[in-house]
Amino acid sequence: MKKILTLSVSALAALTFALPVQAEEASRPEITAYKAEEVTIDGKLDEWNLESPAVVKDPEQIIRDAVFWQGENDCSAKYYLAWDEENLYMAADVTEDTPLGAIEMLPIDGEDNLKLYISTDPTADPERTEYGTNDFLVYFIMDEGFWDTAIDRSMVPKEARQRFVSMGMDGGESVLEGYECAVSMTATGFTWEAVIPWSCFSNDKIEVYAPKAGDTLSCNFAITDISYPCPGTEYIPQLAWSGTQNINTDPSEWGSVTLAE
Repeated sequence: MKKILTLSVSALAALTFALPVQAEEASRPEITAYKAEEVTIDGKLDEWNLESPAVVKDPEQIIRDAVFWQGENDCSAKYYLAWDEENLYMAADVTEDTPLGAIEMLPIDGEDNLKLYISTDPTADPERTEYGTNDFLVYFIMDEGFWDTAIDRSMVPKEARQRFVSMGMDGGESVLEGYECAVSMTATGFTWEAVIPWSCFSNDKIEVYAPKAGDTLSCNFAITDISYPCPGTEYIPQLAWSGTQNINTDPSEWGSVTLAE
C-alpha cells in the first residue's frame, strides 16, 4: 500500500509540474503596436519601434504545403504594427529567396502575399470561433509595381456582414482607399511597409474604429511564398504567426495586439 501511495503522489506531482507547461503552450501570442511618430512610407523601417515583432519562421508555423518549405531562408518574416487615430501601419521584414513573385493567373491566395487578420472591436471575445462583424482578412499581393489588395469576408455569417462583403478577391485591383505601401530590397529579401486608414474597415453600417492606447485587438499574420513558375504552383507553402489553417474561419486561433503610446 505504501508503494502504491508513493507512486500516486509522484504521479500527482508530475502532473502538477506539467500543467504550467501545457498552459504556456496554449497561451495566445501577443505583440505591442506603438503609436506612430512621423512614419514615412518608403520601405525602410528606420522610424519604427521594432521591439515587438510577430515572428514567423518555424516549421510549427507552416499551415499549408509544409514539404515544399525549404527553411527560414526560403520564407520567413517579422511583422510589426503601429497606429494613430487615423491609420493602422503595418510593416514586414521578409526573408525570401524568390521575392515579389506574384503571378496574376493564380488565385489570390496562391500568389506571393502577406495577410493581415484584424478585428477592430476591442470588446470582441478572443475565444470566439466564428468571424464577427468587425473581423477582416486582408491580402497584400507582393508584385512589384502593382500591389493589389483584397478583403475576404466570405467566412463572416451573412447576418453579421453589415453589407461589408468581400472585395478584390479576383485580383487586379486595390480595394483599400487611402492605402499606400513601399518596398526596399535587402540582401535576404525585402522590407515592406504600408499605411491603411481605419476607415477601410468601415461602411455606412460599421463605424470607423477610434483607437486608443490600452486597446487590445485580435490579430494574426501569414505569408505565402510561390517559389516556382507554372507548373508547380499548386503547392505553395504558407506560414502563419498563430494557429492552423483554421485561422481563415476561426478567430480563436489568432494572437493579439495591444495599442501603446
